[in-house]
Amino acid sequence: MLIFVVILTLSQILIAYIIFRREMRENIHKEQINDMLRLRLKSLKHEAALIQDDINATRVLRHDLRHHYRLLYTLLKNGDTTAALEHIKLQKEVIQELKR
Repeated sequence: MLIFVVILTLSQILIAYIIFRREMRENIHKEQINDMLRLRLKSLKHEAALIQDDINATRVLRHDLRHHYRLLYTLLKNGDTTAALEHIKLQKEVIQELKR
């Protein structure tokens, strides 16, 4: 009878150990997945910030371009081609300077 109790107790300990190990592996796996998801979320937030910066830069460029066209239109409408050409020359220089 004592041997039966010892065997039963040892088998229960073994089963508990096996269950514990399986749960530990599952928890480690879940933590790894969570870490990867956190990293992906951080990356997506960074990408979203970069996209927002690009959108803002595009808005500024569109705004500036609209004003340049308005100025050129007004100068050409008033017949001041010299000033219009000078403005275009200055803008070309600015663009070349930005390329450097």
